[in-house]
Amino acid sequence: MSFIRLLHYPGEVAFSNEETFGASAHSDYGTITLLATDGVRGLQICREKDRRPQVWEDVQHVNGSTLHRVIPAGQERYSVAFFLDPNYDCMVECLESCCSEESPPRFPPIRSWDYLQERFRVTYSSQ
Repeated sequence: MSFIRLLHYPGEVAFSNEETFGASAHSDYGTITLLATDGVRGLQICREKDRRPQVWEDVQHVNGSTLHRVIPAGQERYSVAFFLDPNYDCMVECLESCCSEESPPRFPPIRSWDYLQERFRVTYSSQ
């Protein structure tokens, strides 16, 4: 299953005492994410998400799913994100050849749709 998000980040942002983001820190949770941008800066990654304080780097291109965010760049920013995930009814679980009694699966099996619903709930819940 796939979907596309058309993203627009305004150029002018009213700043306050709190940090302002176009997209707060997150890791993508699907199988494949492809991102096309207009080249305007603003995308940042954090290579070590458990490190305190976190160190953020400006980037143009990233391989893999990395903790990332978008910060205001002082000009409009556009991007198109394409997400590819397993079918809703796909059971996602550790392959038998990748686990054993000595090395059990880190996570229990889960249906793709159940996993995505939980990620959406956590991502978009009011805080």
